Amino acid sequence: MDELGDPNGYLELSSHPIRFEPVSKVTNVFFDDTSKEVLSVRAGGTLGVVVRGVGRDHTFRMEDRGTISSLKFSPDHTVLAVQRNKNSVELLSYNEGEIGSGCVQECRAKGANLLGFIWTNNDDLVLVTNSGVEFYQTIPQVAKDRVAVRHIRSYNIPCSWFVWSTECCLLLLCIGAAPTTSTLQPFTFKPGQSNKLSKFEVEVSSGSSTHSQGVTLGERDVCVGVTYGAVSICVLRHPSTPTIAAHLDVYSQNKDGVFKRSHICRLELTGRFAVNIVDSLIIVHHQASKTSLLFDIQLGGEVSGGVTSVYPITVPRSVQPFSLEEPSAVPSTTAQPILVPCELYAPTWVVFQPDIVIDARLGCMWHLQLRLDCLAKVMEDKSQLVDSLLRRKQAKPLVLSVVRKVVESGQLGALAQIFDKINAAYRQHLNSILQSQMGESVSAPASSTAAPEIKGVVIEQADIYSSVLAPLMEEAEKGETRLKEGGEGAVSHSVSSKLVVGVVIEYIRSLGAVGVTVQHFLYELVINALVRSRQFYQLHQLLQYHVLADSKPLACLLLSLVSVYSAGKQLSLDMLCRLNTAHDEIIEVLLSQHQVIPALRYARSVGLAETVSARKFLEAAMICGDSDVFYSTFTFFGLRNAKLRGSSAFAKGEHCDMYVEHFKKLFGEIPDYTVQQT
Repeated sequence: MDELGDPNGYLELSSHPIRFEPVSKVTNVFFDDTSKEVLSVRAGGTLGVVVRGVGRDHTFRMEDRGTISSLKFSPDHTVLAVQRNKNSVELLSYNEGEIGSGCVQECRAKGANLLGFIWTNNDDLVLVTNSGVEFYQTIPQVAKDRVAVRHIRSYNIPCSWFVWSTECCLLLLCIGAAPTTSTLQPFTFKPGQSNKLSKFEVEVSSGSSTHSQGVTLGERDVCVGVTYGAVSICVLRHPSTPTIAAHLDVYSQNKDGVFKRSHICRLELTGRFAVNIVDSLIIVHHQASKTSLLFDIQLGGEVSGGVTSVYPITVPRSVQPFSLEEPSAVPSTTAQPILVPCELYAPTWVVFQPDIVIDARLGCMWHLQLRLDCLAKVMEDKSQLVDSLLRRKQAKPLVLSVVRKVVESGQLGALAQIFDKINAAYRQHLNSILQSQMGESVSAPASSTAAPEIKGVVIEQADIYSSVLAPLMEEAEKGETRLKEGGEGAVSHSVSSKLVVGVVIEYIRSLGAVGVTVQHFLYELVINALVRSRQFYQLHQLLQYHVLADSKPLACLLLSLVSVYSAGKQLSLDMLCRLNTAHDEIIEVLLSQHQVIPALRYARSVGLAETVSARKFLEAAMICGDSDVFYSTFTFFGLRNAKLRGSSAFAKGEHCDMYVEHFKKLFGEIPDYTVQQT
C-alpha cells in the first residue's frame, strides 16, 4: 500500500491539524487526554510551555525544577499538575498565563511508585500508583494563587499499568497477570465520587496456552471507548506464533454491570496495531500494510458461546493522502503555498481516543474523520450498507442517495430489506418520542457506566417522498412524455410509472409491518401514477384489498378523478361509509351528484335528519330540475319544521325564502304540515 495514502480511502485526517513544536533535544511534548491538548515544554519550561488545542492557544513559563514526566491541566484550566518524580505531583495555580504558588501532593502509600495521574473533574484528581488508587479533591483558597488538597478515598490494589477514558469517566487498572490471561479492575468517577466495579479477566493471546508464555498484555493493547451508547473495552490479542492472526476482543457490560467479552474482531493480520473508535465504528490501523480496518459490531456475525465474531465491513484501505502546507522561503502575497505529502502510518504516529492521531516528529495533531461516501461506493451489500449508515451521524443524505440508486439499478430484491431496516429505525424513533411525551424515562440506570446514546439517522416518510419517490416519478413522467413524442423510434426510459408504483407499494408494506401510519401523500402518489399509466384494474385491486388505507383525503382524491376514472365515485362513497365518521362528506358527495332523495335517506339513517341544512338540500333539489324531487324535499323539511317548532314555516336564519317562492310557483299554496304532523 502506498505510504502516501489511498484517494478512495474511508478515512481522512482533519484538513486543519493542530500544529505544535516537534520533539527535539530541547522540547518535550505531552498530550493531555482530558482536554485533548498538546503541551510543548521547552527547556523544562524556562523557555516556555505552549498549549495547543481546538479553540485554545496560549503560552506560559515555569521554573525548571527537574525533568518533567507528565503535566496536565484541570478541565477548567485553573490548576496545572506536574509530575517530576516517582512519588509526588506538584499542583500549581494557573490564571491567564500566570503560574502561581501551589503544593506538592505525595503518594499516601509508603514506598509506592506513581504510575500517573488523571483529572476526573475540575476539582477531582486521581493518583495511580503501583499500590492502588488515591482520590483527591483540590480546594480553592481565598488567595487565588494557592492550591490546597483534601484526600477523599484510597483503594489498595497493586497494579502494573492503567488506562483512562475521559469520554466514559472510566479508569482501568491491570492488577494481575497469568500465563494466558490478565485481570483488569475498572473504576468509574463522578464529581466527588468514585465507584469500584467488578474485576474481570481478559485473554492475552490468540494462540494456545502452550505457546502463550511470552505474550503479555500491555497498556498500548487496551483502549476504552463508546460504541452505540455503551462503554466498550477493546483488547488486542497478539498471536503466540507467526501463523496465527491477531484478534481484537470487545468487552461490554452485562445486566449485572460486569464486563464480559461480547465480540471478537477478526483482524486476519499480524504486526503492530492501533485502535480508534469513531462514530461507534471500531477502526484498527495496521502499520505494516499501512491500512485501516473498519468494524461495525451491530451488523452481527458468527455467534459461538455468546460471543459474536465480526469481520471488516469492507476491504482494508489506507487513510486518504494528506499534505502539509509549508511556508515559502521568500514571503510573497502571490506565491503558492508549498504542499509536502505526509507519510501515513508512520512509526512516530500515536493514537488517542476517540479520534486523535498525533505525529510528534512532524508536530501535528489530527482528528480522524469518516468518509462514508467512499465507503458507500465499495460495499456491494447495499442492505448491510444502509444498516450501517443508519447508525452513523449526518448520514441521511447518503442513505437516501443509496436507496435511489438501488431503485434505478433495478436491485428490487434488496429494496425490501432496505426499507425494513429504515422503518425499524423510524419506528424506534417514534417510540422514543411517545415515551418522552408520556413522561417515561428512556435513560440508562444510574449504576450504568454507559455514555449518552449516540443518535443515528431517522428517515421519515417525507424524506423518502421528497428525495426518492417524487424525483423518480418526475423522471418517469419526463421519460414517458419523450417516448410518446418520439414514437416507435424512441428509446424506452429506465424509470417508469409502473416501477415507481411498485417501489411505493413496497415502502407502504414495510411501514405497515412496523405499525407506522402511512401519510396521505404516498397514497396520492400511487393513485396518480396508476391513473396516469391507466392501470385502473390495479388501482381497483389496491383499494378493494385495502392496501391503500381508507381516509377522507383519499376518498376526496378519488372523487376528483371521476372524469378519468368513473369507478372512483362509488369507491369513494364505499370508503367514506367504512370510515363511519364521514357522514357530512357522504351527503355532500350525493348532493353534488344530484342524488337528493338518497342523501335525505342517508341523513335519516345516521340520525342527522333533524340537524342537516334545509337550504343545502332545497338548493340541490331546485338545481336538479325535477319538480317531484323538489316537492318531496320541501315536504320533508316542512314536516321537520312542524315537528321541531310547531310551525311549517322556515326560520329566518335558514334563508329559505327563495325556495318557498319556488314551491308556490310550482304547486300553489304551501300545505299546513302541522295538520299532517298531528
